[in-house]
Amino acid sequence: MSKPKKSLIGSGTAKATQEPSLMQHYGSQATLMHMKQCEAREWIKRYRDKAREVGAEQANQWWRKQISDIERIRGLDAAIELRHLMNLERKK
Repeated sequence: MSKPKKSLIGSGTAKATQEPSLMQHYGSQATLMHMKQCEAREWIKRYRDKAREVGAEQANQWWRKQISDIERIRGLDAAIELRHLMNLERKK
């Protein structure tokens, strides 16, 4: 038999369990992770649309501003986690 696969739920999101306000609002760790994955997919879509619209170089400048705003508002850990989830989503 094959080895059981490690669940993606909860991987890399230890901080989410320490934030009771987020857990209260979303109800569970799985729901919170699902919302973060949806956000990552949405940002990927927005970036691709922007690249088609204005070109890759302008899209990169736009993305750097967006991620710096996210970092400023939510914190460095949230920006790093978003980038990580976006990379995972792109590899799927």
